[in-house]
Amino acid sequence: MKMVTALKDKMKNMNKKSRIAGAVLVCLVLAGLTVTVYSKYYKTGYNKGMAIASGFYFSSNYMAALEDSKGIDMDSVMEEIVQNYLDSIVSSANRTPWMGTNVCDFHMEIRNFDNQLLFNDKDLNVEYRVEFMLLDEPRGASYSIKFQDVAKQLEWKNGKGTVASFTGELPGGLLSADQYNLGVAMQDVAGYVPARVLMAAYPIGPDYLVNTKCIAGIVKANYEEKEFKIEAGSGFTVTKTTEYEDNWEKAVRDESGFVYQLITTGSYTGTGNTSTRKKIRLKWRSDMYKINKNDEHYINLQKEPDFNDKYKTEVDDKGIEWQIMEIEVMPYASIKFVFFRNPGSDTEPGFEDIIADMDKNAFEKSVTAEVIP
Repeated sequence: MKMVTALKDKMKNMNKKSRIAGAVLVCLVLAGLTVTVYSKYYKTGYNKGMAIASGFYFSSNYMAALEDSKGIDMDSVMEEIVQNYLDSIVSSANRTPWMGTNVCDFHMEIRNFDNQLLFNDKDLNVEYRVEFMLLDEPRGASYSIKFQDVAKQLEWKNGKGTVASFTGELPGGLLSADQYNLGVAMQDVAGYVPARVLMAAYPIGPDYLVNTKCIAGIVKANYEEKEFKIEAGSGFTVTKTTEYEDNWEKAVRDESGFVYQLITTGSYTGTGNTSTRKKIRLKWRSDMYKINKNDEHYINLQKEPDFNDKYKTEVDDKGIEWQIMEIEVMPYASIKFVFFRNPGSDTEPGFEDIIADMDKNAFEKSVTAEVIP
C-alpha cells in the first residue's frame, strides 16, 4: 500500500515538472517570435527604432488606393475606373504657377513604402503596371509620359483617350520608388483648356498580389496668365553706355537722335493674334522731342478713325506739355522708337535750352511708357 502511494506521488511530481518544462518551452518560442518580428523592422538609417507592422506596401505621391478594388478586371482597369470610381479619385493640380512658357512637369512616384519604416520585406519584389489616359480632349497643349529613356504621347482618338502603359519592379528590403514624368507642353495659349489625366497602378507579380490593390489619381495643369507689364530695362539706349556713366550730359549732347526701347512681358491670351495685344501710353515732352514721322506705329495710328483720341497733348501740373500716343503691343515685344530734338523757336525754349537746366533723372523721365488698364 505504501509502495502504491509513493508511486503516485512520484508520478505527480513528474507531471508537475513536465508542465513547467512545457510552459518554459512555450515562453521561449514566443520570445523567439517576438525577437524575429522586432528585428524585422529594426532596419532604417533614418530613425533607428523599432516598429511592428505587416502587409504589402504600394503607394504614390499622386495616387491613392481605390476602395473595393479587388474585383477590378486587370485587363480593363481604366474602363472600370471611368465607369465606377471616377467621382471618388483624388484629384491634383500643379503646385506652382504655370505661365505656359515652359513645360509643366508632374513628377509621379510609384513606391514600395508608406513611410520610412514601413516598406516591403527583402523577399518581396513587386512587379507592377502603371497606366495613363486623357479624360478630356487636349486643347492647346500636348501631353507625354516619360519613364527612364522611354517617352510616350497621350493621344485622343475616336472621342476618348488612348492608354499609355509601363511596367516596373520595386525591390523589397529598402525604400524604393520609380519616377514617371508627365509633361504638358503649351502649343496655343489662346486655345488652351486643361485636360485631366487619369493614372492607375496595380501589382502584376508575384501571383499572390495580383488583384489585391489598385491606386489611382487625376492631375491637370492649370495655366496662370502672366501680368502684362513694361520691363524695368525699358528706356533710352544711350543710358546703357559707358560714356553716359562717365558724363551723362556730354553723351546726350553727342546724340543726334534718341532711341527709346520699350520691352514688354506677359501672356498670349484670347482668340486670335489681335486679342493678345495690350494698350500702352507712350509720353514724351513735346518741348524737347519730335517723334520720327516714319515710325511704324505712328503711321498705322494715323490710319485709324480715332487718331485724334489716341494722339493728343496733355499739360501737367507744372505746366509742361506732353505728347501722348496710345498704341497696342504684343507681350514679349521689344520696340524701338526714335525721337529727334525739338529746336524750339525765338519765343519757346528747345532741347538745348532745357537739357542745360536738367539733371540725369529728369532726362531719363522725359520719355515714359505705361500700361493702360
